[in-house]
Amino acid sequence: METVFENEFAKITYELDIKALTITWSNNKMTIEDYQKPFNVALEFMSKKPVINYISDIRNQGIVSPEFRKWLQEKALPEAAKAGLKRIVGVATVNVFKQYYINNVFQSAKKFGMPFKMFNTPEEAKKWFREFEK
Repeated sequence: METVFENEFAKITYELDIKALTITWSNNKMTIEDYQKPFNVALEFMSKKPVINYISDIRNQGIVSPEFRKWLQEKALPEAAKAGLKRIVGVATVNVFKQYYINNVFQSAKKFGMPFKMFNTPEEAKKWFREFEK
């Protein structure tokens, strides 16, 4: 596992064997720029190494504002789809706020033909990714 990026808001790791990027979010209060930075780093990384799987570990992430979610849906997801992303996983313990966020991202991912699933742990997500290699 390779660490691609890390700051007080998020950590991005890459696993070549499953061609996956994982973003693990913290619960620090962030600006839109803080939210966008890890996604922009991930998109840049995708231009250099193969990435077809993506895990967003939001178990410790606070509430995501509608403005942030809108940017994710309108900018980051379309760019990720163009860059070759095939599958998206969310890792979360779900509350009403996260469920709303997840449902909106799920609808956007569907537009790009990317399956979006939810798991309780990153290990479950990785197991699901490996099923596609068989």
